[in-house]
Amino acid sequence: MSRTGRWLLVVFGSLVVFGLCVLLGDLLLPWDQATRIGTGAGAGAVIAGVLGAWASSLIGSAGSPTTPTAGTSIASGERSVATQDNSGVIITGDNGNVQR
Repeated sequence: MSRTGRWLLVVFGSLVVFGLCVLLGDLLLPWDQATRIGTGAGAGAVIAGVLGAWASSLIGSAGSPTTPTAGTSIASGERSVATQDNSGVIITGDNGNVQR
């Protein structure tokens, strides 16, 4: 399934969860109707938000991670380090001691 299809499924599921919370709040809570619907809508919004955040972590971002191109390691600043094809230890900081 494509990313768009997954997001459409999440949006549809969130709307269903929101509607169910409003309906259940209206049917089950013992207060007046305006308070029941408001409470159900608030609970539905929270649950739909949690569902959206969870789905966002599963679906991931659209872009692929960028890889550095050869010969473009540039560092500027007082404590900057730029490496390319490093296979050893890089020590940065004031005194250069390695803590083990």
